[in-house]
Amino acid sequence: MRIGDRVRLLRGTEEGIIVNIKGDKIVEVEIEDGFIIPEMKNEVVVIDKNESGVFSTAEKTLNPPQYKKSNDQIPTGLYLGLAEKNENRYQAYFINQLSEVVLFSISQNDKRSITGKGYGICKGYESVEIGEMTSGIFNSSKRLNVQVIFHENQVRLKKNPLNIDLNLSKEKLTKKVLLGSIDEEIFLVKIEEKTVVEIDPEKLKEKLFESSEHSYSNKENKIHSKEQTIDLHIDELSINLKNNEILEYQLSEFEKAYDDALLLNLEKLKIIHGVGAGILRNEIHKRLSVRKEIKFFEDADKERFGFGSTIIYF
Repeated sequence: MRIGDRVRLLRGTEEGIIVNIKGDKIVEVEIEDGFIIPEMKNEVVVIDKNESGVFSTAEKTLNPPQYKKSNDQIPTGLYLGLAEKNENRYQAYFINQLSEVVLFSISQNDKRSITGKGYGICKGYESVEIGEMTSGIFNSSKRLNVQVIFHENQVRLKKNPLNIDLNLSKEKLTKKVLLGSIDEEIFLVKIEEKTVVEIDPEKLKEKLFESSEHSYSNKENKIHSKEQTIDLHIDELSINLKNNEILEYQLSEFEKAYDDALLLNLEKLKIIHGVGAGILRNEIHKRLSVRKEIKFFEDADKERFGFGSTIIYF
């Protein structure tokens, strides 16, 4: 089973989409009313659109995203395309009607957790099939977030990265456009794009740092031109969580800080994770060990933190 597989619950009539896999036994399934429920793997079965069987669906999900050319009638810009399957199900597409290659990530944030919906690379004037989404995307408390990086063969960046929260509503989905590559009518949701301007890289860093402060609510983040520090002690992250949610939240804050460091082309990122039982430190080091974009990482400020801090060199 993989994230994005459509499954049926064996102990009920509900169907849904796998949005998270926890260990070897548990999967989280988003059912058609937008709720996410945990289920044992042996209590769900993978299905496909035509009910043709588990194995054909499993084989299909192993294939890479399908890149399709968009209809020339679609205006210039970036779009989320939604093909309605029934009242609660939509087939989603990322549509790029620009000349640049873009890297995109789409996720859903319900204030307690972030669920990945799709990601990939989309060439100019092409589209990428993301997968199925439920009517839960129209829930105002579960906003859909789109992040986009423009890939340009330029010495200086001309387009700012995008970080957009889409305000989706069924009532606003009124006009359909024919997507010629799949010969199907879809709803188009415009993803805001920035004006092409020459920018000062230092000002871009300051602006992104200012907006990212609110994303992980860390009062002691120290912002420098080439180095950033984030403290993952739970008492420094202004949020109340249950014990079983703390590690997941700390790791999500680490990933946000890591992504910001890459976007800002930083040289160093210091993570204060504490000593404790070593679970958070070990999980962070495990993730860093497979990141190709870093030069190396090591324990930092041992005289102050012991083994409670790690510094990353990019």
